[in-house]
Amino acid sequence: MNIKEVARRANVSISTVSRVINNTAKVSPDARARVEKVLKETKYRPNSLARELQQKRTNTIGILMSAYDFDSSSIGKSINAITDILKSEGYNIMLGNSRFHEDEEFEFLRVFQEKRVDGILYFASSFSDKHKEILEDYPIPIVMVGQKYDEIDIPYVIYDDYNGAKTATEYIIKQGHQKIGYIGCPLYDTAAGVMRKKGYEDAFREAGINNDIGYEIEGDFTLESGYKAAKELFSRNISKPSALVVATDFMAMGTIRYLTEQGLNVPNDISVIGFDDINVSAYYNPPLTTIRTDKEDAGIQASNLLLSILRKESVTKTHVTVGYELIKRNSVKSI
Repeated sequence: MNIKEVARRANVSISTVSRVINNTAKVSPDARARVEKVLKETKYRPNSLARELQQKRTNTIGILMSAYDFDSSSIGKSINAITDILKSEGYNIMLGNSRFHEDEEFEFLRVFQEKRVDGILYFASSFSDKHKEILEDYPIPIVMVGQKYDEIDIPYVIYDDYNGAKTATEYIIKQGHQKIGYIGCPLYDTAAGVMRKKGYEDAFREAGINNDIGYEIEGDFTLESGYKAAKELFSRNISKPSALVVATDFMAMGTIRYLTEQGLNVPNDISVIGFDDINVSAYYNPPLTTIRTDKEDAGIQASNLLLSILRKESVTKTHVTVGYELIKRNSVKSI
């Protein structure tokens, strides 16, 4: 099936099919209805049309992200690096923030396609059947950042979330702690939710420690959720942990706020370790021990990968994992 066949079945011109798919000009209601009917019946995806249209580039890159607070979020480091590189290459940027709402993500993907951006840097958080349906036949080059989807072969730049969380937990164990709680991210997020939790749990398994399942609780990335998760964890009828591994620095700061309000000192009464090393982590009270992932490097590598794809250069490495570093500050105490 191609655009010419769609036009023949709908009894319209090829340009009319193009206008309907890309919504670039007015089309009579009758013609639009016929085209849309054929598109639905044949399940035609406009890949070939996109290749034809991309002969005239828009010099625009779409960036799709999910963040509650862009200014303070760790994602900001990546966006700044991406912006610098793309602007130096003469590209404009179209930014969309779905704020973790799946429907808004799909709407931005539709808008990016309608605006005919040349490529997309996609900071995804979840993956559903709808994502698979859209992305399998999406006509614009995409590089995922921070996430990979095993079901679809899309180029990506990710962080070593599993080993980062495992290293954080192993460090806490080496400081003498055995009752260690975990405040994690939502499990719909494979990288920050699933892989960081698995790293935490495997560290205990390999150390031969049986950690109480009651020590695990889920937040949603925000400061407030870290506060609420700590409150819930400490209200449970279990012996209190001597340390907490928290899956993001934001949630770790919310956690410390709750602990401080309860009269507990970090780290003298309880140790806390975070993940991400956002800008304020070094200046928090106490300065936060955390796992640093190089968000700037991820933005640089993702930008260069997408540019190479757009230039049709030979790309030998389309799956990139960025390293991490344990940053020791003052929120963890040896016991």
